[in-house]
Amino acid sequence: MKMEMRVYDFRTSQNGYDTFKIKDSKKIFNPDAPDDQRKMKKSSQLKWRIKDLIDVDYFLHQTLNTEDATPSRNQAQPDRSTDRDIYLAYEKQHTPPFERENLIRFWLDEKRGAAKKMPDAPFYLPGDIYTETVRLGRTILGVLALVIGAAMSWSVLSYSGTAPINIFTCVWILVVPQLLLIAFLGSSMAISRFHSRVRFRSGPYAFIMYLVAGLYERALSFGNRRLRKTHRIKTSAAVGTLRRVHHRYGPIFFWPVFVLAQVFGVFYNLGLVGSILLKLAITDLAFGWQSTLHPSPETVHRLVEIISLPWSWAASPHPTLEQIAGSQMILKDGIFHLSTPNLVSWWPFLCFAVCFYGLLPRLILLAAGIVRQNIAAKGVSFSTADGDRLLRRMRTPRVRTAGEKQTPPPDQTRRRDSQPAPDRPSPPRPATADLIPAIMAIPEDIDPVWDENDLADRMARATGLAIIRRIVISMDPADDAKKLAAALSAGNTASGEHRIVILTEAWQPPIRETMDWLKHLITTLPEQTGLIAALVGKPDGRAVFTAPADTDRRVWEQAVAALGSPFVRVENLGGGQ
Repeated sequence: MKMEMRVYDFRTSQNGYDTFKIKDSKKIFNPDAPDDQRKMKKSSQLKWRIKDLIDVDYFLHQTLNTEDATPSRNQAQPDRSTDRDIYLAYEKQHTPPFERENLIRFWLDEKRGAAKKMPDAPFYLPGDIYTETVRLGRTILGVLALVIGAAMSWSVLSYSGTAPINIFTCVWILVVPQLLLIAFLGSSMAISRFHSRVRFRSGPYAFIMYLVAGLYERALSFGNRRLRKTHRIKTSAAVGTLRRVHHRYGPIFFWPVFVLAQVFGVFYNLGLVGSILLKLAITDLAFGWQSTLHPSPETVHRLVEIISLPWSWAASPHPTLEQIAGSQMILKDGIFHLSTPNLVSWWPFLCFAVCFYGLLPRLILLAAGIVRQNIAAKGVSFSTADGDRLLRRMRTPRVRTAGEKQTPPPDQTRRRDSQPAPDRPSPPRPATADLIPAIMAIPEDIDPVWDENDLADRMARATGLAIIRRIVISMDPADDAKKLAAALSAGNTASGEHRIVILTEAWQPPIRETMDWLKHLITTLPEQTGLIAALVGKPDGRAVFTAPADTDRRVWEQAVAALGSPFVRVENLGGGQ
């Protein structure tokens, strides 16, 4: 790949127009350099953690704020060449083709290194704050659970010396609630797995989600009746941003909460077991059994055998039939007829029950939660709108402009501000290999206006996309969804690597029918399909790629943001690029 950095000479001619001329051209990358100079490295899969995803969003949002800032005429333009420099450094160290995830991870590492070298050190990134917060939360929950578990078992095992501790009471309080909770959790996860398309909106979460959705709809309806139109649009955009974050990261941030719950369960059971062993070591405990139903010792023995199946391999998994019969408490007889060996034969059974039905399942769930958390973080898609914009900044060669002020001759009476302002030079076209395949969708009433070659060139320069197919849409939700789905299937592109560009006249407001049409496409097409509303202004008779008005562009951006999808965005296709 051959790249050049061009310096333009900005001049003012005698007729008052601004012209651009290439003043200098310098090669910034030599493709013929030896391999040892380029230091090529084969791309490898990197491990993503939740803190990495948080930092990626932080730096992307920071860059977005820098781009959105509109400097004044005399204010220096912000330095936006860092992303391009990072890409060139990555290109020298790795062998193409470049994987999107690895390229963004390299960009993140470079951004982190630069941020931590800032003069305001020590600098804590949001990912570091999240990690420390989770670590502190685990410590606090672990200590709290340990204390609660120890206090619970200590109170249940209180022995006055006049009556043995009922083993049924111990099992009912210390073991059965945990079994019921684990069974409820397992059944809910099975239901959620069965309804995978719902994504954590079934099982125990269904009722909560229903309540939250109902409260949201009521609040939104209440606000729409009392807010002005501009405020309603901004509020919907803000809520859409939250939806977009939840849509992309909702399942991921479920697992840290799940892991914290299992940490609490593990230490709670450790507190139970530790307190039981400590109580046995420093006191003389006696266990027996009794029930108003008056079951026979044989019935109790069979029940205990079934419960003890997980640790049946142990030397003394449960009391024998004789020990069970000898530890039966009868209200009118007291405890004088009970022997000590029978009364103390129950404590191994109690410890095993807590370990196998309380501690062991929590350890398994904790390990499963950690594994699922890592899998979820690794499975995050970077084929989002923000990811596309980042890669476009990294892959597009830089252009610098320099100007020399010239004074017009005395007989020049025309004012320069009376002349139309010429467009800025178009940005360099990215390399063909770096373009993302896209399907161009144009409404049927404006389709004949657009030239195929001009449209392809403008798309490549403005959005970094390559048009692989052009279709005409009728704005009918069902019909257009079928056309686009068929075009995606015929494109032979991997999931997440295809975009659909909808040519949009920005001067026509995003009415309800248009937004419902977009919502139908979002729910019908494959999940990671990127939808781009490419805005153009009103044709002025001389050009079709006219710039949309700033007000129209902001209205469209807020309306699209309200959809809450991270794979939908707005791009400016008209005007000087």
